[in-house]
Amino acid sequence: MINKSRLTSKILHTMPNVTFYYFPVKALGEAVRLLLAYGGQEFEDKRVAIEDWPAFKPSTPFGQMPVLEIDGKKYAQSFAICRYLARKYGLSGSDAEEDFEIDQNVDFLNDIRAKAAVVQYEPDQDVKAKKHEEQSKNVYPALLEKLDEIIKKNNGHIAAGKLTWADFAFAGMFDYLKMMMQIPDLEKKYPSFQQVVDAVYSLPKVKAFNLTAYALVVGSSRSSEMENVVFYYFPFKGMGEGIRMLLNYGGQKFDDRRIPREQWPELKPNTPFGQMPVLDVNGKQYSQTLAIARYLGRNELRVKCAAPMFEEDAALKQKMKDDLDKNYIPVAMKKLNEIIGNNNGYIANGKLSWGDFVIAGVYDGLKNMLLQMPDLDEKYPNVKKLRDNVVSLPKVKEYVATSAPQTPF
Repeated sequence: MINKSRLTSKILHTMPNVTFYYFPVKALGEAVRLLLAYGGQEFEDKRVAIEDWPAFKPSTPFGQMPVLEIDGKKYAQSFAICRYLARKYGLSGSDAEEDFEIDQNVDFLNDIRAKAAVVQYEPDQDVKAKKHEEQSKNVYPALLEKLDEIIKKNNGHIAAGKLTWADFAFAGMFDYLKMMMQIPDLEKKYPSFQQVVDAVYSLPKVKAFNLTAYALVVGSSRSSEMENVVFYYFPFKGMGEGIRMLLNYGGQKFDDRRIPREQWPELKPNTPFGQMPVLDVNGKQYSQTLAIARYLGRNELRVKCAAPMFEEDAALKQKMKDDLDKNYIPVAMKKLNEIIGNNNGYIANGKLSWGDFVIAGVYDGLKNMLLQMPDLDEKYPNVKKLRDNVVSLPKVKEYVATSAPQTPF
């Protein structure tokens, strides 16, 4: 019989450590994010602020982003990264000729982007207006008609008549193109464009990423789009509390549905992936799994510590726990405490981010159930400091005092 706990631990141990660096916009970075989400790859999505870029720039391969870091080694060039991920996730062509067609059509997409960028980044506003008028009249129509023709010939895809990384490249830059070309209703003029975008964003893992990547990122402009919000989770903290804290921090009104275990089997078939937490935004449901998993290292800690809880063999259960207590938890917690100490009481970049809410949300669970370490506060004071930084935020403080689950985990 396969031991699921040991198999899960082995899989997690062999997965690469991936970090993606780009500005806090879609543009040339979104295709990579979407491909990573599609492939189910855990990754840290580092969105480098413009003011932080000069300091980070020298550490990149070519002084530009996006950059994908795999197990400490950095790689650059957006389409090179896309091709690499496409090979990993089965989104390349089936032969050399299909790959040739994909490259050809993606290069055409990039030509369109480059022509629009010439206008967008023109500093002289009068010159910019003239360039836009010229491009809109004599350049864009022919390019867009040709792209429309290509998509129609390929059954709603960019190349090869099927889903490939080229579709991800187009979907990722679509909003960027609309902005630069100043055509906000581009999808209405060319419905085939929306067909490609929908083919990518309707994929379950991409769909989940799309919400968690923006709507739950601290400071995201997309949070204002959330109107009718319902959050589903069990009546305890667990993996849901960080999201509750984030929603409260953003001043987002939401219906906090705490589902008793006896009602879960009835609700389960109606969730995106048969699991909670789930966030319902304006009638659409999204799973939060990817948002939680993206935090670097913390997810591995939680999974490893939870493994003995689900082991049925009592002797093996104790052996797993003893091994964790001796060989893993002290090292992992020391490192986590160190990281927070080096970041002024936060998990990354020396400032508040969504990762802090996730840590704060599972803090009691780590302390009282997973680690069974009642003296966690004293042993690892920086972790406690991070939790306090989040819980002391006025709106979060009010939530904790009035509405948070009164459970030890």
